[in-house]
Amino acid sequence: MEMGKRSSFNSWMFIISYIFMGILGGVALDTMVTFLDASAATKGIAASMSIIMGIGFYGGAALLLIVPKLGYKKVLAFSPIAFIGGTFLITKSSSVMLVAIAASIIMIGVCMFDAILSPFLSCYTTEENREKIFSTTLWTNIAGMVVGTWSGGKLIANRFASRLGVGYGEAKALTEKIAEFNPTQLQAYVGAHKDALLIYAIVAAISLIPILLIKEVPQDYKKVKKETKEKMNWKAFLNKYIILFVLFSFLIRLGASLITPYFSVFLSRMGIDRATISSLISYQYFAMVIFIFVSPWIVKKMGRVVSLGGLALISIPFMLLIANGAAFGSHMVMAVGTGLFLRSGFMNASQPVQQALPMEFVTKEARPVYNAVIYVAQGIAQVVAGIFGKQFLFLQPNGYSKAYYVTAVIYTIASVMLLVVFMKKYNRPQHENKTEEQAA
Repeated sequence: MEMGKRSSFNSWMFIISYIFMGILGGVALDTMVTFLDASAATKGIAASMSIIMGIGFYGGAALLLIVPKLGYKKVLAFSPIAFIGGTFLITKSSSVMLVAIAASIIMIGVCMFDAILSPFLSCYTTEENREKIFSTTLWTNIAGMVVGTWSGGKLIANRFASRLGVGYGEAKALTEKIAEFNPTQLQAYVGAHKDALLIYAIVAAISLIPILLIKEVPQDYKKVKKETKEKMNWKAFLNKYIILFVLFSFLIRLGASLITPYFSVFLSRMGIDRATISSLISYQYFAMVIFIFVSPWIVKKMGRVVSLGGLALISIPFMLLIANGAAFGSHMVMAVGTGLFLRSGFMNASQPVQQALPMEFVTKEARPVYNAVIYVAQGIAQVVAGIFGKQFLFLQPNGYSKAYYVTAVIYTIASVMLLVVFMKKYNRPQHENKTEEQAA
């Protein structure tokens, strides 16, 4: 198979498997979180979800480092296998420690796929078609997350009704007041989550198929036929753009980690029923699909850096709308839904740029390592957010609401720094800059 066709084929196999992983990512960030929060024994794990996600980032970064040895295909295959293994462990174990380990394994499986996306697709795309391929990959993945979150809530309510022997509508209404469950209802509610998680393990098995069909050669991920082994030139990473983009990624992840893992918990405490919560979260993923789909057009009009920093700033008022959703009384669901939809849309419209741009700072061989560095930084951000949230912020009155204000400040600092430092050199691709200079 010639390089052009093989590149296109591999890109599409990745996209298809990533769609399935999107479903599983939605399940991990919604169904798994409320499963952990439902039990008194594991409620602390749910409150530490940012730390669990941080572990997922560390695991993903570590797996990136073995790509030059094993290749992308073998490393990718670990992702669904980790989800399957973690799901069986989390649903069958009664040990809090093992449940925490299982949740971490599941997050490693989900985050690893995200970590490998940039270097993998950069190998099989050109500068001209890269943003379009990245955009397609991301919005189809998030479409999968829509399916995962939407179906997760419905499946839980359905299994809850079946276990209690009541109608779906009655079971759905009961989930509005989880704190008032009697022991039988609580057992059925937890059991419904276990049923749903085991069903999604089948989806993980299906996602292995396109991964196994990927056709790669050693030249895709490493230099070959070299007489001497070349050492990684770490001094090349001492570049202000490389370092400050890592800082930007750290700050954005720090802010996001204070709110995104806790959407389900926060909305549940506002008194919104479980099925509606999943619907609201699926709508915000749908917003991401729409905005990322039109991302190439936005970037073309605004430029890469303006899109990345400017859209983050635009998302801030909608975060504050979510934080104050209870103030809208009977219109609370509408207000929160609108805030979730537009915050997610604007904040994620520049995701293709955030994934593709840093790959221009380093060589092909250094891409997995650099992305690993970025993911380690993001993993640290997850842990910092988790510790700060659990030990301080979430213990405050309306702590989950105050997190949105903290995130707004962090987003502002990160975005202004990006616009000031990167605007002149990286707002437009290099080939466009050269064309403009020649025209001038």
